[in-house]
Amino acid sequence: MRRKNPRIKNLPDLPSPCTGICSMDMDNRYCRGCFRTRNEIGGWVVMSNEERMDVLKEIRQRRRESRLSEKSP
Repeated sequence: MRRKNPRIKNLPDLPSPCTGICSMDMDNRYCRGCFRTRNEIGGWVVMSNEERMDVLKEIRQRRRESRLSEKSP
């Protein structure tokens, strides 16, 4: 189980990573704009900052993977 980070808990709510480009990539099951899944998008408002940080980490990984797959022939 992950230990809670008190520094994250005391921060103001992290803003949504929504970019306004709302189009689902049905192959990968996430938004082409913000790289969140439907569950992550719908649950954002009730997530704690720690949960949001976890989602933001996942988003970074999805972006990296997306860029790599675009570069490969």
